[in-house]
Amino acid sequence: MEIGEEGMDKQIIEVKAPTTNFGPVESYKTLRTNLLYTENLQVISVTSSSPDEGKTVTAFNLANSFAQMGKKVCLVDCDLRRSSLKNYLLIRNKQTGVSEYLTRQTKDYIKETSIENLYIVLSGKKPPNPSELLSSKSFENLISELKNIFDYIIIDSPPVTVAMDAAIIGRAADGVVLVVRNEYTKRNVVKRSKTELERNGSRIVGVVLNRVSKNQMEYGNYYGYSKYY
Repeated sequence: MEIGEEGMDKQIIEVKAPTTNFGPVESYKTLRTNLLYTENLQVISVTSSSPDEGKTVTAFNLANSFAQMGKKVCLVDCDLRRSSLKNYLLIRNKQTGVSEYLTRQTKDYIKETSIENLYIVLSGKKPPNPSELLSSKSFENLISELKNIFDYIIIDSPPVTVAMDAAIIGRAADGVVLVVRNEYTKRNVVKRSKTELERNGSRIVGVVLNRVSKNQMEYGNYYGYSKYY
């Protein structure tokens, strides 16, 4: 699939560190495989209940895993309040992104990365009204445009407990993956997050349990995956 000129920024964004440093490759392949066999799943939102649970690194590795199998993938940073994705990239100057697209300040918002098949849309400048921007028709248009270009769109969403942003994004996605940090997030908080997402129209397709110690996993994986039924 060829990537058209419209919406593309000619600058290539370098990934700061080897992807193997981001987590066990095989675990993300397992996650990818589970999602591949989930019907009607092109746009995937990755969120968590609270900050610092690993949603961003999960979103990045999931996007990279799809790219490694030859899929054209766009990773979208929709954490407009507290972006973490930029920490994994070499960015030498200010870059436009979601905020500027939604406020019609730019049309060149898709950036190629140094990883083959992986493209990125950065968050852009922190706006005063993230929830309003994400609720706008412009956000729907953004997702529609990306769906016409890419095989998969992976969205790094804000934590559920921070604001309504995750629920808003979840409605626009085909499915939501909820990241849970092992021995960190309380069970009732995860349940409330699940309820909040589903009440607002999100389709939860699975849970990633990360930071699991080797002696807690039968095969020594650090990341676990499970589905809601």
